[in-house]
Amino acid sequence: MKIKTMVGPAGFWTVLLAALLCLAVAASGWAAGGSAADFTLKNVTDGKDYSLSQFKGKVVLVNFFTFFCGPCREEMPHLNQIDQALKSQGFETLGIGLASTPEQLKQIVSQLGLKYPVLIGSDAVSKAYGGIELVPMTFIIDKQGNIAHKVLGARSKEDFEKMIKPLL
Repeated sequence: MKIKTMVGPAGFWTVLLAALLCLAVAASGWAAGGSAADFTLKNVTDGKDYSLSQFKGKVVLVNFFTFFCGPCREEMPHLNQIDQALKSQGFETLGIGLASTPEQLKQIVSQLGLKYPVLIGSDAVSKAYGGIELVPMTFIIDKQGNIAHKVLGARSKEDFEKMIKPLL
């Protein structure tokens, strides 16, 4: 039995538009494998400067969030647990607060008992990472400073561990 299909003008344009959209999404933002942009930002609790480059040779999880993001708050205790458990194996976590005041960021650190540095984000660092428009957005950076994983949305502790442990 032979199946014959025909794509009319409307179908052609739909397929073409879908293909172009896929290409645009693939080309925008940061893909895994690219070099992670360096930054220097202040820690909200002690004012100390942190740069991504100071962690070269370590696996680094960079988590972008906002004060008002519920899913961000849900995953942050898991990130804290992972940070504490894997720190001795060459792992670091950096939180970057966007669209939040220093007071709001200090409140999150205090409420959630975060032990990892929470940094005051900027438009420049957001732009350097492809323009962070949705949070949580997490980048896992390998020991060579390359982006190994880009994660949009909240994930479980187990999901993060599956991405991090092979890089250690």
